[in-house]
Amino acid sequence: KLCVSSLTKQYRIKAIEDIRTEFINCAAIETYFAWERYKKDNKKAEDELKSGTIPHEFKRQMYYTFGDYRDIFFGTDISTHAHISDVSPNVITILEKENGTKSEGKQKSKNELLDDWWDEHGHEIWEGMLCALTYKDKTSGSGGEGKTTITQDESLKEALWDEASNKPKNHDYNSVTISSVGPSGEKTYLSKFAERPQF
Repeated sequence: KLCVSSLTKQYRIKAIEDIRTEFINCAAIETYFAWERYKKDNKKAEDELKSGTIPHEFKRQMYYTFGDYRDIFFGTDISTHAHISDVSPNVITILEKENGTKSEGKQKSKNELLDDWWDEHGHEIWEGMLCALTYKDKTSGSGGEGKTTITQDESLKEALWDEASNKPKNHDYNSVTISSVGPSGEKTYLSKFAERPQF
């Protein structure tokens, strides 16, 4: 199950900036909890991440998660969640309204609006997912009444993020790859992988 709660509540997405914010937030939250689960089953994963490398199997999982959010955005998600099918039409309504106020006579098609928005902001969703990997939770107190706080681990941030260029160090949206399964073993770029249709 994906974290989609704020995407499926229309009152959360009313303006064009809300689309960006809610997609980044949902993808980051999903990644954070998936990473927490993954670390419990893979004890060396945290050390690998501290060296700036996302474990291959987890990066593959991130690819699928990113693709799922892209599918939700474009209205091609095949899930049975009751309100997922409402997300893309809501996004289109907002993008059309924005296009109407900015255009000088030429209206873009729905597909053009979606493509343009994704081309501009898709990398930010990926970067939000990477950022989620740099957070840890800490519980203080005892007896089931502890307080959990989530804080950014600066060493993980430094391992994954280049402050000077304001980009990921080794996992940039345009160049990040995973090895394909199969005899060819070709590299699969995130942007191309996310465009694949669901089964």
